[in-house]
Amino acid sequence: FSGTWKLNIDKSDFGPMPKPDKADYVIAHKDPDMKVKSTMVSQMGEMTNETTLTTDGKEFTNTAYGTEIKGTAKWDGATLVVTQKMSMQGSDVTIVTKWTLSDDGKTITQNTTMSGAQGDMTFKAILDKV
Repeated sequence: FSGTWKLNIDKSDFGPMPKPDKADYVIAHKDPDMKVKSTMVSQMGEMTNETTLTTDGKEFTNTAYGTEIKGTAKWDGATLVVTQKMSMQGSDVTIVTKWTLSDDGKTITQNTTMSGAQGDMTFKAILDKV
């Protein structure tokens, strides 16, 4: 997954959420360590987030936009399954993202399901290698 990636807004599906104006990702991946720095621009301004995880199933903790997030990541064949848990507005939320790299190494597909008190929401992000 290592490299610089750009969100393909036209091919992505944000469900009920508003589309960002743009999003860029820098990923440093050397199994089992992975660092993801994302920069997203939307009507709320520019937001940058850094996530560090391991792909060996061990628990990791990150802070995103002031909220603590605990999670695990493990391989299911060629798909990396990242499960994260956090509290939003007093409610527990679980986010499961399945990362798949295309055979040619030029596209990452992230299929995400967010589950909480409000029900489930699904998203699909397509990242193109820069």
